[in-house]
Amino acid sequence: MFDLDEYMEKLRTRIDTAIDERMPPADARPAVLHRAMRYAVLGGGKRLRPVLCLAAAEAAGGCREDALDAAVAVELLHAYTLIHDDLPCMDDDALRRGKPTCHVEFGEANAVLAGDALQALSFELAARAPAGPRYPAGQVVIELARAAGSLGIVGGQAEDISFAGRKADTDTVQFIHRRKTAELFRAAARMGAISADAAPSVLEALTIYAVELGLAFQIADDLIDAESGKPDPVSCLTAYGVPRAREESRRHTANAVAALEALPGEAGMPLAALAKSIQAREA
Repeated sequence: MFDLDEYMEKLRTRIDTAIDERMPPADARPAVLHRAMRYAVLGGGKRLRPVLCLAAAEAAGGCREDALDAAVAVELLHAYTLIHDDLPCMDDDALRRGKPTCHVEFGEANAVLAGDALQALSFELAARAPAGPRYPAGQVVIELARAAGSLGIVGGQAEDISFAGRKADTDTVQFIHRRKTAELFRAAARMGAISADAAPSVLEALTIYAVELGLAFQIADDLIDAESGKPDPVSCLTAYGVPRAREESRRHTANAVAALEALPGEAGMPLAALAKSIQAREA
């Protein structure tokens, strides 16, 4: 019987080791910057996106070690977005993962610079990541850049802050969820699959899976935030309420699992279990 918790823990341990190895030492000059970078990345987190990257590489028939630079690149980019999201000019959050946010701990200027440096390092690692013979040498970098820019995370954040103090409609919420969350899930899966030289049909299946997974994940987060008394104004709950949100979560999860049927044998088993566990978070 497949044990998702054991699988996730094994991959998280490998990812954390790889992150530590690829980050500048905390005492390397400028030490305050490197401490801030490490504080933001190594202070906890589910590592869901890099796990997805490695699992996609395996599902495509490859070796997870070949996708390790890609996986770390995804996590560093994610950490950069969290640092900047927490800034006073954005969401102005004082806590992240149960501890002071980067700008509270190190000051606003150092937090901005730590985010900038993490973004640069993420692209350096993506450039090192291999692409299989079917793909151009720079394809892994292209996937990360598409997720990061104005048509991805940055664009989603811009749309998010434009609705400050206003209730967003369904179309806007879906636009923001796709770009702020699902696009990096999509990139993570595709980067892993490309590192494994995935066949086009496998890449397409993993792409569909990852987008649906990202959308289900964001709905689960919105439901959890609402239950904990921290509702987001730009939330699926403000657009269509709890019952429909749960229905949408089930629909996206089912779509994600169905996409894996295109994979051979039991290659998609870990990914299917992962999708079901995300839906269970908000049940």
